[in-house]
Amino acid sequence: MGTETLWEMATKALVDGLNISGELDMRKRCEDCIFGKHTLHPFNDNRHQKTKVLERVYIDLWGPAQVQSARGASYFMLIMDGYLFYWTIALLKKKSANTMLMVFKTYHIEAEWQTKRKLK
Repeated sequence: MGTETLWEMATKALVDGLNISGELDMRKRCEDCIFGKHTLHPFNDNRHQKTKVLERVYIDLWGPAQVQSARGASYFMLIMDGYLFYWTIALLKKKSANTMLMVFKTYHIEAEWQTKRKLK
């Protein structure tokens, strides 16, 4: 098998049990999004354009992992600055509001101290 796309693999019957039916409409989406049935596009508008450090931060929580880390963490929390795209990851043993708030408070203090700016 070379560099065939998923569509080519299905139409050429290169993979047993891979059956794709219906129309294929790209609409500016990648093949993985189409086959994953994603309907949203990336947020490319400029309404939320960040112009300063710590103007906006994004937080994402992932987990639980199937396998715990060596220190027993099953979750991770990602915090990213929207302007610099600088990110921090914290490994968490449990998913609780108190744990996440403690991690965010630590990030908040460190980020303001390092950048000499206030988090909005």
